[in-house]
Amino acid sequence: MIKLDRTPKPAELTTELQVALTDEFKITGKSVWNIDFIKKSLLSLSNDKCCYCEANINEESKYLEVEHFHHKGKYKDEVLEWNNLLPSCKKCNGTKNDHDTKLEPIIDPSIIEPKKHLKYWRYRIKGTDDFGKLTVSVLNLNDQDRLVKKRYEIGNAIQIKLEQLNEITDDFINGIQTSTRRKNRIINGTKDLMKEGLPNSIYSATTATIILTDIEFKTLKEKLVLLKFWDEELSQLETDLENTAFELYK
Repeated sequence: MIKLDRTPKPAELTTELQVALTDEFKITGKSVWNIDFIKKSLLSLSNDKCCYCEANINEESKYLEVEHFHHKGKYKDEVLEWNNLLPSCKKCNGTKNDHDTKLEPIIDPSIIEPKKHLKYWRYRIKGTDDFGKLTVSVLNLNDQDRLVKKRYEIGNAIQIKLEQLNEITDDFINGIQTSTRRKNRIINGTKDLMKEGLPNSIYSATTATIILTDIEFKTLKEKLVLLKFWDEELSQLETDLENTAFELYK
């Protein structure tokens, strides 16, 4: 979960339409929020990701559900209130279900910075206070098969890539392969890996955290600095990852 910047409500969602559709929902119970322009705007808000687990909603087997942060059955007047709508995958929306976020608040990532209440520990998300702990519990952010296993797979792939980058960098340092192509492969490979932890990428919080806390990354950076390969773009990427990554739970 990462902080989302709430975008303006769609121009099509006029006050008149919002009132009319809200009244229709109260009378019929119809899913008046399943409108293309609402879904498109919500996907744009989150870079096509679930606002909670960061899965790519457009992938096969994923499905966008318009999530009502304050449950639609309990707070019917907010059923089309833009600030109450979030993009969620079917699994997270179903897990949250009818939890009353007003009586027992959890993190709304469009308002609250998740990193202030959550930390990372061995591919698991840990709450650092009661607010964070309830969020993890309500959303089941440590679902073993769906999320923890996925974070492990991401971590393993990152570690393999970092080891490979260190190996070819060592070859460059030792004079085994010093071509321009090898230099570009090292620099571009490092940049491509780091870009996977940017906010627009799936599971960005997990990826950024793993990269920045892996000893192989720290070693690689030292080598690139020594070779004067560490440029402004890499420095900016590191800053961007720091803004996305969780602190480790201790």
